Amino acid sequence: MRALAEFLMRGPKQAVVVAVIAAALPLMFWLSAAVLTLVTLRKGVGQGINVLAWALLPAVAWWVKLGDPGIVLVLVFSWVMAVALRQAISWEKALIAGVMAAFITGLLLPVLLPDVIQQLIDMAKEVYSQIDPEMVKQLSGELEPAFTSLMVGSLATTYLAIALGAVMLARSWQSTLYNPGGFREEFHSFKLSPVFALSAVGLTLFGPAISLHIVPLVLIMLVPLALAGIALVHGSVAKRNLGGHWLFVFYMSTLILGPSLFLLIIFMAILDSWFDFRARIKTTPID
Repeated sequence: MRALAEFLMRGPKQAVVVAVIAAALPLMFWLSAAVLTLVTLRKGVGQGINVLAWALLPAVAWWVKLGDPGIVLVLVFSWVMAVALRQAISWEKALIAGVMAAFITGLLLPVLLPDVIQQLIDMAKEVYSQIDPEMVKQLSGELEPAFTSLMVGSLATTYLAIALGAVMLARSWQSTLYNPGGFREEFHSFKLSPVFALSAVGLTLFGPAISLHIVPLVLIMLVPLALAGIALVHGSVAKRNLGGHWLFVFYMSTLILGPSLFLLIIFMAILDSWFDFRARIKTTPID
């Protein structure tokens, strides 16, 4: 990956070529978003816009021919977060920018892509029909607006999570080339502010009751909360010098236990915004 990052930084043409090819290839659009982010972070917003414009050409082609807006959205979300991160040097502000972009997208998706949303709803109903036919009747009746908001929110959340992964990859490249260890330090110390955490809790508890349009935002907010929780785990393991095998156990447990452990991670991230658990951990020296 270092060799690739060095190649991308040789000039704008190299970055454009890699970004365009990656956006055109199936399942490689995350690499295009990472290239776009690295250029924006290191070379500036102007050169980032140039890469974005070229990368959008194959991305729009995917959208037009196959009805898949995902590549376009991931590129845009990545660029928005990269600009915010470059200007504010704050992961929280970058995440807020990404959340807002994803939320606006969630509001527009039913209007811009009604056929795509309807296809997702029909697929979900078909799956539920094998499990609980009575539930399908409810989803086609009084629960359909709520179910639509849930599907839209899930779609926007997925695209934001992919974009965030691309931004983190690009930031790690930047750190490797110009500031060794910088990304590791940023990630291990990352935590949400109390205001952000309190807003997330308030939206979760009261948002859906106010309007179904807030349901996508509730789901989208899970992305920064999950990142904060994962950063808490990584930072704690590093501060105690427990070794990489503990992280392996953590990720395997997440896969096995699923939502229950995921919710616990989010809960700990919210508490950490007030109590800063890592500051209370005594650093364990390396033997």
